[in-house]
Amino acid sequence: MMLPNIETSEQPSGSMFGDIPRSEDCSDERGTFMSDQNSFESYVFSLSGSDFARLQNAVNERLDRERYGATSYEELALNEGRQAVCPFCGSTTHIDDGHTGSGHQRYRCTDCGKTYTLLHSSIFYSAKIPFHKAAMYLALMTFNVPLEMLEELCEISVNTAMLWRKKIFTTVDSYQGKVWLRDRVWIDETYMNDASVLHDDDNMKKRGLSSQKICIVVAIDIHKNIYAKICGHGKPTSSRIKKALKDHIQPVSTIVHDGDNAHAGLIELLDLKSETYIADPHDKNYIENMALINNLCSWLKWHLFRFIGMDLDNLQSYLNWFVYLFRVKGIQTNGQSWSESCAIWC
Repeated sequence: MMLPNIETSEQPSGSMFGDIPRSEDCSDERGTFMSDQNSFESYVFSLSGSDFARLQNAVNERLDRERYGATSYEELALNEGRQAVCPFCGSTTHIDDGHTGSGHQRYRCTDCGKTYTLLHSSIFYSAKIPFHKAAMYLALMTFNVPLEMLEELCEISVNTAMLWRKKIFTTVDSYQGKVWLRDRVWIDETYMNDASVLHDDDNMKKRGLSSQKICIVVAIDIHKNIYAKICGHGKPTSSRIKKALKDHIQPVSTIVHDGDNAHAGLIELLDLKSETYIADPHDKNYIENMALINNLCSWLKWHLFRFIGMDLDNLQSYLNWFVYLFRVKGIQTNGQSWSESCAIWC
């Protein structure tokens, strides 16, 4: 097939996007199309650096007000019903005692005499980044955005990004302690490679569920409450399963599982009813009845694999974050606002 001669072949008229009419042909009731400019453009470009920074802060405060109903950490805490309680003695009686160096209202306890702020013992205590950046950081964290992207989008340093991730993880680390599964409960195990063990074994990867793999026990009940816990290395024993789940499943519930012998001790301890479906990817009965827990394991792995270079010492914190997000995301889909769903941070 011969290519056309570029020099002699007929060229299309207009630009690469087609013919663009002249500006005088593009007028409407608003005036000439090509001259329709943002009336604020010249004003914004005429501002000095300091004035432009103040304008940006004002715009951010308006956006925060519209999105979250607050423009400061204290206002968000008050909107969520946080009370000024002394973190040292638990007293609620206090007097106003001026402001901190960063402008936060300071209280003095009338019982023990110590001073504190409304944000004491919260994730926002001693926060040095603006409210709108913290709000953006938390919103992006709910989408499991990598640390490097958090630095870029929030315009913060790597140390600040790591500090805030640690604050968030510390806050949700106790969340699973309150998880209680009941009625009908599915359980299973999923695995991930332990790079540190592979390194110690001179990179000789073993087959099967060896000690080179971290075992994660996963559970979900009919009410969509979930639980995820590290359960040692390799195929779990009965004692490890009991230790991981005994305080999180209501006795006399029905446990749906794949018949692993390691589950027997838990079933006996909590007097659970056992419903077994032997793992077989070709068995329609197994696929249908274990789909809920199998899908949960897939979601969990997808969640973990997004964090490239994750320190395995923080693995349980990532699991806690996954469980917390699973619940919060469900709340948000029912119309819950960001400020309402993150009351835990205050």
